[in-house]
Amino acid sequence: AHRPPGAPAPEPQPEPPARSLARPAPVPPKVVKPIPAPPAPQAAYVLVSQSQMAGAITAGDGPGGGLSGSGAASGQGLGAGGGGDECSMVRRLEAALRRDRDVTAAVRAASNAADARGRALHVWDGDWVMTPGESGKGLAGVRQAIAMEVAFAPEACRRDPVRGLVLLSLADGPAAPRVALGAGTWRWADLLRP
Repeated sequence: AHRPPGAPAPEPQPEPPARSLARPAPVPPKVVKPIPAPPAPQAAYVLVSQSQMAGAITAGDGPGGGLSGSGAASGQGLGAGGGGDECSMVRRLEAALRRDRDVTAAVRAASNAADARGRALHVWDGDWVMTPGESGKGLAGVRQAIAMEVAFAPEACRRDPVRGLVLLSLADGPAAPRVALGAGTWRWADLLRP
């Protein structure tokens, strides 16, 4: 730029501020302490008391092991007759569990681990009870054997109402391993629910 003579020298222009190549430092995220997950519920053996066992339904308590009733009928016909007592679910289940050596061994082992001393393991109380050492609910072998027997019982038997506990003994004698099922009023078909 050419300047006329006698003209004052232009004031030097300040240099434009240099562009900063640096970016502002990021704000570090707020440190939040993680909340620990609640501990998984610990499975524990649930034992039935001697007084509860005394009031429980057993295989010798009559047909069905449920609520009692009466009735009469007569008639004639041809064909094989039923053996009567068709819906003795307590007898059915007890016999099925006694026949299965793996089930008997599992209940005996669980009874020993629980220090049951003649008391029954409560394996179903409207839901299958968690048992130590088992990945699912209920003693797996017991649950499966009961489910199979109930599933293949006549529908009328599965619908039979039951009140209170049912006691299944896996051998004879006072120290025999036992399992208990039930609470309140329920039906055999309830045992099939997952």
